[in-house]
Amino acid sequence: MKTISTYLSFFVFLLLFQVTISAEEGDAVYKKIVHEYTLNPDGSSEYREYKEIKLLSHLSFHRMYGETFIIFDPAYQELEINEAYTIMADGQRVAVPDNAFNEVLPRAASHAPAYNRLREMVVTHTGLEVGATIYLDYTLKTKAGFMPAFMGEEFIKDIVPINERQVIIRIPADRELQYKVLNIRTAPEVSLDKGMNVYSFTFRDLSAYTRVWGTDNELLPRLFFSAAKDLERVYFPFVSQPAFTYPANPEMERAVQKIKEEEKDDLQVALALQKLVSNDIATWNISLEYTGFKCRSPVEVWNSNGGTKLEKTILLATLLQKARLSGVPIAIIPEKYYDRKVGSLYIIEDFAVQAKVGMGERLYLSATHSQDQNMSFSLAGNKLLILDGAIESLRTFETEHVPAQIIYHGDFINDENEKLTGKLHVKLTGAVNPYFSLSLDTAYAKRYGSGVQDVNLIKLGSDESIFDLEMVKREAFEQYGDYIFMNIPTSRSGISSWGFSYIESGRQTPIKLKELIHEQYHYMIKLPDSLELISSNVDINIDNAIGKLKISLRQEGNTVYSTREIEFKKDIVQFSEFAAFNELWQAWMNPHLKEIILKNKEQGTRNKE
Repeated sequence: MKTISTYLSFFVFLLLFQVTISAEEGDAVYKKIVHEYTLNPDGSSEYREYKEIKLLSHLSFHRMYGETFIIFDPAYQELEINEAYTIMADGQRVAVPDNAFNEVLPRAASHAPAYNRLREMVVTHTGLEVGATIYLDYTLKTKAGFMPAFMGEEFIKDIVPINERQVIIRIPADRELQYKVLNIRTAPEVSLDKGMNVYSFTFRDLSAYTRVWGTDNELLPRLFFSAAKDLERVYFPFVSQPAFTYPANPEMERAVQKIKEEEKDDLQVALALQKLVSNDIATWNISLEYTGFKCRSPVEVWNSNGGTKLEKTILLATLLQKARLSGVPIAIIPEKYYDRKVGSLYIIEDFAVQAKVGMGERLYLSATHSQDQNMSFSLAGNKLLILDGAIESLRTFETEHVPAQIIYHGDFINDENEKLTGKLHVKLTGAVNPYFSLSLDTAYAKRYGSGVQDVNLIKLGSDESIFDLEMVKREAFEQYGDYIFMNIPTSRSGISSWGFSYIESGRQTPIKLKELIHEQYHYMIKLPDSLELISSNVDINIDNAIGKLKISLRQEGNTVYSTREIEFKKDIVQFSEFAAFNELWQAWMNPHLKEIILKNKEQGTRNKE
């Protein structure tokens, strides 16, 4: 009953989830969207947004589009609402009343005193019903100097279909727009109007994209643009901010000195400083576009005990420099976005700190969270741009791709007391190798097994770590009558930790896997004479364009042999490759193949008597 009910629950959940996804695609439709950007000759700019969205479900106005949120900085920007009304299903026009426009503090700035000047206009749309159409037209005017350059980013698709989307960019006739269009083939129409060069991008009949697992933003259509001649023209004003001179106060220097006195080596000092910044300094999740790509100094961040992701990154770099570990902030830019001809800072996806320890080994550290491993192993496919105003030209790095590898070999004995004892040999490579955590405490390896009594560390390296675990696992089985169930152990860092167990029906968007990974689990379990394996023998071997898989289960004498192995050859799966991917994925995620079922022979004999 246990197994049947589990599968029925899973089937019902899958069915309901597919219905939800289908419903979401039909909740609303944008009839028209216009985003218009204008650079004035004096350096000020304007952004105008016009949208018509038809509501097709109750969810669309109760949870999705019943309000519009516009964040701005009143010190530099002025918001004007041009029109806001609704045409109801019967054709009646309902204007948005004055009390439906409310300025509030953006949630991201609610605990960030340094950015409490930011405002968010909440427009509550009225007259909403199924079949109604929302109309909103507003303009945001920005003073010269707020942004380091006239630049922007446009996401072309949305979670609902779009009949027509226009992006119109106006710049003075003596300027030329630099732009980059990704994942969609569209070129602008260029015209001259009243002394302005006008670039008009038009997109029609855009399908919705679904926010489901494996949806990678890098694969979605988008547009980057800038009036700067190239990336250098916007990079150097950005890094010329005082924050990039890395000032420190005496309190910061004392904190660094204390950590250097307490820790043994460069790596431990670097990790202790990372822990200090990530844990003790609050992270304010305020997008750089709302701060004008400006940041406060490390001293201000330290004194306020909080900062944006970039501000905390500069703070960590400053502390590492004071510890003589060559800390420098870096911008993480997906390879597809990077283009030196397009001077847009919107191409930056994230930030980290590069430091050097030991004999010059490069570490990449996050300033917002602690980590088990050097970020370099998960940054392949990105350009790492050094943020340093002292350099004369752009300096970038790329990290070598090292496939993640998890190898478990276990030799166990199952005794009469439902206890599993034996040794588990573990090898972890690349991004899944917890090098930092193991360096700080060998006992961290206990997290990779259950009932671990002792750890024997065989190899500790930044690329690969190997250790043996002596295990005594009590209550390793679940017994129901004559039958005993055991789940086959897997790593806490493997595919099962990704949280995905199915492929959505009808999906057409590519799947971006978390990482290229090779997992292998090979177990030998010696059974007492009273138990026998009743799970069917398994022998599955698959080798296709996406990867390889092997799953086997058999009994020889009193020993059960279990092998589970999967290896991906590529981390982006196109729609045409879904069948090959499903062949691997469905076998790997099949709950039948993750479980060993044993039967108590003696109990069965007694029941017959």
